[in-house]
Amino acid sequence: MGALLAWLVGRVLRVRRAHVLACMARAGIGEPSRHADAMYRSLGTGVFELLSLAVFPKRPTTVMGLDRALTEVRARDGRRGIVVATAHTGNWDWVACGLAARVPLTVITKRLSISWLNRMWQRLRTARGVRLVEAGSAARAARTALAQGEWVAALIDQAPERERAVTSATFLGEPADIDLAPALLALRARCPLVVAFPLRTPEGHAVELAGILEPPPGAGRAWAEHAMREATGWLEAFVKRHPDQWLWMHRRWKRPRGTHLSRTRKGARNVSLAQSG
Repeated sequence: MGALLAWLVGRVLRVRRAHVLACMARAGIGEPSRHADAMYRSLGTGVFELLSLAVFPKRPTTVMGLDRALTEVRARDGRRGIVVATAHTGNWDWVACGLAARVPLTVITKRLSISWLNRMWQRLRTARGVRLVEAGSAARAARTALAQGEWVAALIDQAPERERAVTSATFLGEPADIDLAPALLALRARCPLVVAFPLRTPEGHAVELAGILEPPPGAGRAWAEHAMREATGWLEAFVKRHPDQWLWMHRRWKRPRGTHLSRTRKGARNVSLAQSG
């Protein structure tokens, strides 16, 4: 069923296919058409995997490597909250449900434009214990969760929609703006920023722990910029290793209206968390 949906979306309707192929070519991905087909197939499969959670509510959301990652993260200080920087790779919602079965998890999310689809999507995740807060108004809820030793996850692979608390770097061959919110949240809560990416494998769903970044004493915005550039570099490396695993359909390289890449970014205070999925 997932392959059939992928064929319909990627080959018949060709939803953003030209954009996907152009981005892959610019990033130096070989055989972009083949990898694009695989990306649409992974996306289509993911849709039916999530629907299966509604049909079979007791079905376990098994994620390989998750327990090992949890052990490594908790070794730092199991009493503190954790900020997770992740991306639209593999079946990211499945992995979120798997993590929520083990730790209290808040995910910063965006609404889908189709209201009925958004309600269904949100209901599927909350039924599995994922607490959802909307991007743009999530700062207070995220700080409260971290203060209670909980986990907060944010996606880092979408273009920011605001001008403040943003830095820039090259990502997959093109200048891109990068949201500082996950690193600033970790900085203010004095907790680790864990960078991890879901991965689909022949054996099932897995998670790849890219690295853990800790804000040193006295760190400020410069650390947040460095941390998010490093996290973005880890994501780029992951995408180049697994080009069919990332959702290339995003318009990742757009910038806030009326801004320029060279513009000085100011106003790190009063940051609201934005850009998740």
